[in-house]
Amino acid sequence: MKPRLLADENTSYRLVAACQQIEGGFPIIHISEWENGAYLSVKDPALLMTLREHKMILVGFDRASMPLHADTLTREGLGHAGVLLFRRSVLTTAYGKQARFLVNLWQEAKDWDWADRIEYLPRP
Repeated sequence: MKPRLLADENTSYRLVAACQQIEGGFPIIHISEWENGAYLSVKDPALLMTLREHKMILVGFDRASMPLHADTLTREGLGHAGVLLFRRSVLTTAYGKQARFLVNLWQEAKDWDWADRIEYLPRP
């Protein structure tokens, strides 16, 4: 299955592995493995625009700047393919918990229109 979700550089490879352990073939890839790592350390707006072209949703923890950049792209009419962010209550080292939240959401949301959507995990 083609990856639809891209774990950013601030997430662990362990999240990707945990998701795929829960659901074989889960459509996530780590940014370091995507496009031979060409987008590591790329600024948020440029990354979001590239992911838009590839119809890939960004998964990460950057609640400080990522929503701002995504909203700016939307307001400017450029848009993005979607952003999934973990809430502060989810530890960056809680890979199993992260994976369960992500896999459960994706089972419900994989067919949603993700254009310009920002979701937070866990959902209320």
